[in-house]
Amino acid sequence: MFATPRSPRRPSRTHPSDAAAAPALLRSTTTTRRSLLGLAGIGAAGLALSACGGTSGSSGKPVVITGCYGLTYAAQQVAGDLAEVVSLAQPGVDPHDLELSVAQVAQVQEAALIVQIPGFQASLDDAISSKDLSDATLDVSTVVTMLSGSGEEDEHDHGDEESEEGASDEGGHEGHDHGALDPHFWNDPVRLGKVAEAIGEHLAKADPDNASTFRENGASARSALEDLDAELKKEFDAVKGDKPFVTSHTAFAYLADRYGLEQIGITGIDPEVEPSPKRLLQLQKVIKDQHVTTVFFETTASPKVAETLADNVGAKAEELDNLETQLSEDADYPAVMRENCTKLVASWS
Repeated sequence: MFATPRSPRRPSRTHPSDAAAAPALLRSTTTTRRSLLGLAGIGAAGLALSACGGTSGSSGKPVVITGCYGLTYAAQQVAGDLAEVVSLAQPGVDPHDLELSVAQVAQVQEAALIVQIPGFQASLDDAISSKDLSDATLDVSTVVTMLSGSGEEDEHDHGDEESEEGASDEGGHEGHDHGALDPHFWNDPVRLGKVAEAIGEHLAKADPDNASTFRENGASARSALEDLDAELKKEFDAVKGDKPFVTSHTAFAYLADRYGLEQIGITGIDPEVEPSPKRLLQLQKVIKDQHVTTVFFETTASPKVAETLADNVGAKAEELDNLETQLSEDADYPAVMRENCTKLVASWS
């Protein structure tokens, strides 16, 4: 068992309103507004860039753009001091609905490498497609097997990559469809390791003078993440029987897929969707029938529904970090993965 880590101080949470979810028409209107804002920003940024193209940041190093902390961590392990990693995600802020500023669009268009999870962040997808930045883009779904929003494998050809088992992912999947893919692949360190190695290969092509170092860093990052996987597997395998866990939204399908866990979502992959009264009654029965002791909520979403559900069934509510953003500089990706593992294992004891 890992030593129980000291919980880092968490910044104030930024989360959706605790009011009922907006009607479908309102969600559609909001999406349209976001797309229009993004396109406006792209057009303005294009004018600014016409006189100052290039692939290096102010440091003169190649720039890598990422949209969530899991990718940022992987890119940092590969980049070292030879490239600059720019994260579009802000600590404690839900990155699903990222809206790019004009300055951020300019950063994207100048980047040597953009690491993209297709369907995860519409404004980033728009920035890539509007200027045809495909040559500078690493689409992670071409590197690892992605799960669909329902927890099943995406039928995409990934060469010789081994098949992954589908994970249980209960709950509705309204709102964001994420391009029909579950974007939260970084909660599987094996998949993240493969992406880290691919980042190394792409940076090697972008900066031939440092190609060997980038490739070595990519291989080293993959090896370290595979070591972390073995460590986590040992802890999860020590728990006998079923391993169900309830989460406020289903951000942990890849974790469940990797380690044989059963994820039970209050809602689906969209953290903004509110569960129906019928769904909450179903969950109360599932929690009692499966002897679930803990209802987990994530930092970037409101804990209110999870806490109310836990109170109703006599369970406790506890935070599980989905690693969409880094909440503390003292807790990096491996530390959070170990902490999540410790909390989950404790919930089954």
